[in-house]
Amino acid sequence: MELPADSEKDLAALRADLAALKNDVASLVEHIKVGVKSSAHDAVDQVRGGVRGVSRTAADQGQQSAKAVGDWVDQQPMLAVLIAVGVGYFGLRALLR
Repeated sequence: MELPADSEKDLAALRADLAALKNDVASLVEHIKVGVKSSAHDAVDQVRGGVRGVSRTAADQGQQSAKAVGDWVDQQPMLAVLIAVGVGYFGLRALLR
């Protein structure tokens, strides 16, 4: 059974449209993949930057605290020794129980 000439033309046009649609969908999927990867990389970079900033801030605060404690020990050496002995004594007693 043969199709009329118009039907064959319509069928050929439909096949061409389906092939073009298939290519367009494949291109769209690839574009979405690239966009998602790019967004993920951007998010990772932002998180890394935030973590670096927090770690720098924590390090700076730790250094400031250590300097403040060192300055206090320089100003109050006897009191610092008494506190250290007291903490050691009570720490040892707690460990021996």
